[in-house]
Amino acid sequence: MEDYNFKVPDTAFAFAMLACGFLYWNLINLARLGAGVTVFAVVLFAASLVYLAKSGIRQNKASAVCLVLASLSAAQFALFDNQFLQWLNFMYITVLFIYWVCLSTGRRVDKMLSAYIVGDAVNQGMIVPFMNFGRCGAGIRASFANQKKGKGVLAAALGVLIFLPVIVIVLKLLMSADLAFESFAGRLYEMVRIEEVLTYAGQFVLGIPVAFYLYGLVYGDVKGRHTGAVTVPLVDNVAIAARIAPKITIYSALASFCLIYLVFFAVQAAYLFSALGGQLPDTFTYAEYARRGFFELCAVAGINLAVLAVCHLAVKRENGEEPKALRIETVTVSLFTILLIVTALSKMAMYIDAYGLTQLRVFTSWFMVLLLFIFLIICVRQFKKFNSARLMIAGFALMFTILSYGNVDGLIAKHNIQRYEAGTLKTIDIDALRELSDAAVPYIYDFYMKTDEGDDALREGLANAIMGKNDFGGTGFRSFNSQRQRAEEIRKNMPQ
Repeated sequence: MEDYNFKVPDTAFAFAMLACGFLYWNLINLARLGAGVTVFAVVLFAASLVYLAKSGIRQNKASAVCLVLASLSAAQFALFDNQFLQWLNFMYITVLFIYWVCLSTGRRVDKMLSAYIVGDAVNQGMIVPFMNFGRCGAGIRASFANQKKGKGVLAAALGVLIFLPVIVIVLKLLMSADLAFESFAGRLYEMVRIEEVLTYAGQFVLGIPVAFYLYGLVYGDVKGRHTGAVTVPLVDNVAIAARIAPKITIYSALASFCLIYLVFFAVQAAYLFSALGGQLPDTFTYAEYARRGFFELCAVAGINLAVLAVCHLAVKRENGEEPKALRIETVTVSLFTILLIVTALSKMAMYIDAYGLTQLRVFTSWFMVLLLFIFLIICVRQFKKFNSARLMIAGFALMFTILSYGNVDGLIAKHNIQRYEAGTLKTIDIDALRELSDAAVPYIYDFYMKTDEGDDALREGLANAIMGKNDFGGTGFRSFNSQRQRAEEIRKNMPQ
């Protein structure tokens, strides 16, 4: 039978993934991501590497690059303390693992990094792991196939796990019904620590679907089982089927966008381009000028990207070629968008110059720079054919790695404090410092120690900013990172 067609590496890897499923819930503290994610990633990648090697699969250049990116991503959890970036990084390393397995086994839709990565996302993220979802259980059963005692132990353990909630309820009812049994159960509880046992059992049960997903993905790619559902011709046919919009419909839609932007820039020219010259329009404060419309311009830039993608996907074509008029309008919309982005970034630069940095200002500026990079590629792509998707993906990976390792919160605190001390920033925003993570604590502490003792209000605000950060998320190595550890040491040594 197919269920028993497993080799030793296959069955061993099934047990390894069962352990990884348990460790997923045991090591990863969702309330505050930290070194637990790093440890889990190391275990998962190491187990998968060994299985791939035992299955005769060696790393290639593309998979090695992906593995390096994954290593940097995993290390970031143990080093830095920005929870927003941690969550983005958690999603990022999940995608990297899936794609790394795909690259290692040579199962990607296209032989190079291209727009066909969309097909890889569907195939590797959903089809392969779920079509092979039960193989982990089959691999475990196969290891006991010729062992009657082993099969009995496995069946017994499965029965206990399934009925564990009912068993707990019955035990509580019996304890309520009899004092002697309650006393006996109490002593047993002290010896065994039932709560911990139940916690581990719950993590094990919740880890089973995680283990089945991970095993289904890796095993399916190694064996080539259900990996051919998405192919280049299929993706091409889906793209062709989506080309249902008449050219005139697309042209008129893009022309409307161009006309709106043309009028917008004509009416707002003096007001908008003041930022490019570093000048503040009359009747405006820096805050009013910079904040007014900045986030709206970010939204417009994002919408434009989506509109262009839909137009290129939906327009009807002759001989598969992009219509020349579509390329012209694409360039026009892209240039208007680039102008919007440059204007928005200029306004933000004025705002930062007047009021300093915040997390929101840094993240939105990073996002706008990323959009600027993408729209520049789109513009060039209309005149010269090249693998634009590959360049966009590589650029995003590089920019996200820089952002992750940029120590954003520490940079914000350092920048604002240094400018305040230099006199180029009129006030220091204590509330903004308090919102930063533990990465900012060393810089705030240094400033606190240098602040004159006569300035009680400022010293109190800085002390609160230092002591008020350790207020959520739990402790222990699962939430550990080096910046949080350093902040804890500073808090312990804070003058009373």
